Amino acid sequence: MEDESLHRKIEEVLASTDGMQRAEPRPFLFTRVEARMQTEKNFWSRVSSFVARPVVAFACIASILIINAAVLWFSREAGTVSAQQGPELATTDEYNQVNYTLYEFENAKP
Repeated sequence: MEDESLHRKIEEVLASTDGMQRAEPRPFLFTRVEARMQTEKNFWSRVSSFVARPVVAFACIASILIINAAVLWFSREAGTVSAQQGPELATTDEYNQVNYTLYEFENAKP
């Protein structure tokens, strides 16, 4: 009995798909979508499409690497100059010689 009702329900579900047709878009839908995509080019989409080009991306990466190399090169030269002026530079011991706080009062009595 249960097999018959189950079989009947399965047949009803399968029969419900008999009248189905394939969905079709309205005429010229693709051309309308394409036209809208062409007209909606704002400033940021133009900038992102320009930056996404491989030539621009490689040029930006190369310029960053060149700037980093220049900074390292000039900092190395500046480091050798400061090493030659060693005695003129103050050390941390010279800065820590005087440590006064507000709570250390001197005795004013002789």
